[in-house]
Amino acid sequence: MARRSRLLMLGLPALAGVALVAAVSSIISSNAPGATVAPRSMPPTARAQGPSTAVSSSLPSTTAPAVIGALGAVEPANREVAVATRFPGVVTEVRVTDGDKVQAGDVLFIIDTALPAITVVQRQRDLSIAEARLAQTRQRATVLAADVAIARGVAVSAEADLDEANDLVRIAGRLQSGSSITEREMVRRRNLLRVAEGRVAEVKARLARAEAEFALVDPLNNGPSFRIEEATVAQAKAALTFAEAELDQRTVRAPSDGTVLAVNIRPGEFATAGASTPPILLGRLDSLHVRVDIDEADIPRFSAGAAAVGLPRGAPDRRITLRYVRAEPLVKPKRTLSGLSSDRVDTRVLQVVYSVNPPVHGLRPGQVIDVFIEVASGRTSAAPVRR
Repeated sequence: MARRSRLLMLGLPALAGVALVAAVSSIISSNAPGATVAPRSMPPTARAQGPSTAVSSSLPSTTAPAVIGALGAVEPANREVAVATRFPGVVTEVRVTDGDKVQAGDVLFIIDTALPAITVVQRQRDLSIAEARLAQTRQRATVLAADVAIARGVAVSAEADLDEANDLVRIAGRLQSGSSITEREMVRRRNLLRVAEGRVAEVKARLARAEAEFALVDPLNNGPSFRIEEATVAQAKAALTFAEAELDQRTVRAPSDGTVLAVNIRPGEFATAGASTPPILLGRLDSLHVRVDIDEADIPRFSAGAAAVGLPRGAPDRRITLRYVRAEPLVKPKRTLSGLSSDRVDTRVLQVVYSVNPPVHGLRPGQVIDVFIEVASGRTSAAPVRR
């Protein structure tokens, strides 16, 4: 009995050692070069969680699935239209709610118009004053034009009198040599000549002043004073136009037809220009697109124009036919997430746009669906290693 117990004590460690050696040999043989792992296929009803590549615990598969699984976000065909205000202020009225259909020009919300309205009244008053001054300048130009005409007539008459006085003096000079005229008459005629010369000088000075004053306001020749008044009116009109535009833009209108997707502003809130969250989000729901994020690891296997189907979450048996539209030229950081813990966020994606054809009832902008894109023959090999 003692001998049997002794043999058992010596044999058990030996058996354990043999079993350990056999297990290690099995592991080594399974990881030896040339060993293959059957690729993991992606069933049409599977949830797309990222690159559709087969992954083993130690080595990559030699064959990738014949589809690319990716996530797609539903969006209006014309993309969402963010409607904001150009001028900051307190929101006094919001006239739409989520889901409302609007047409281009419909009022969406209104910013406080008290101060802009006061500014418009002030600019209207400034314009009225400027236009009144311009009208006065035109009227003064009319009066001065008449003064110039009168002064020119007086100057012509004075020059005629001067010519007559000169003639009388010349005649008197010839008669005086023959003693046909007295010295007294000669002095009188000379005095008349001097008076005529003085009158002509005075009339010409008056005419020059009238012409100079008229030249300042002459509308036909763009007199300096007239140009100043015209410029003042133009400036006042521009200021009024700007004030009216600012007042009008406090009423924010729909830039195009569509459906209100989101209202992010309420009466009493302060709206800022360039806010990160737009006050109103519009979009057209009559034509939808799906923006698909293809993992950078799957880009080499993607072909432009590849057919695709979409599966809404919660209805995997409901297939949506997708038609290729375009692929964006820039590879971007991943933003659309599935909500699973296995999501990779440290990757980049190629965004490919597909249209929903024909339209599907119940599909909504912002909804995330699983998308499966066909891979052309010859592009299904060399699946990359996921690390």
